Amino acid sequence: MTPPASGGKRAGGTDEPLLPEFSGGVHGGGGGASVSGAVFNVSTSIVGAGIMSIPAAMRVLGVAPALLLIAAVAALADASVEFMLRYTGWAGGKRATYAELMGDAFGRGSAAVLNVFIAFTTTGTLVVYLIIIGDVMSGSVGGGDDHAGVLRELFGARWWTGRQFVLLVTAVFVRLPLVLRRRVVV
Repeated sequence: MTPPASGGKRAGGTDEPLLPEFSGGVHGGGGGASVSGAVFNVSTSIVGAGIMSIPAAMRVLGVAPALLLIAAVAALADASVEFMLRYTGWAGGKRATYAELMGDAFGRGSAAVLNVFIAFTTTGTLVVYLIIIGDVMSGSVGGGDDHAGVLRELFGARWWTGRQFVLLVTAVFVRLPLVLRRRVVV
């Protein structure tokens, strides 16, 4: 696939680093990507989603289908990163979003489909984290793996140590303010 013809410089060339060391970036202004921000995002993704979901996927799917799924996700991630690297340098000096880059590569319809997939992925990740928080804080019952959870071990079975209340408080007072932020600054 050939990149679009444009007068912009290639990102990662000799003149311009792919990720600048400070938040202002090479283009000036604020809000650019930084190495520490990229490392933080990748680390939280690996630790949070990877460690928690891979054993569950293997248990539900079986070893062979889960390994095939992991290989397919790795191939899609590789293609995605290749598109980002290929098209980032030709943004014409403006900061392009991931959806804009995919729109340049595949067209507007594909960029809209990508946004829908990102919304589904984000929603699923939020649900997984709520399940984990509920299990750790309030405990879980069923399937032979009964445990009380942190709050129930410390304070006993009370109305405010129940799973529903803990998830409500977590969603309203922790998750909602984080989701409503326009930008996350590292």
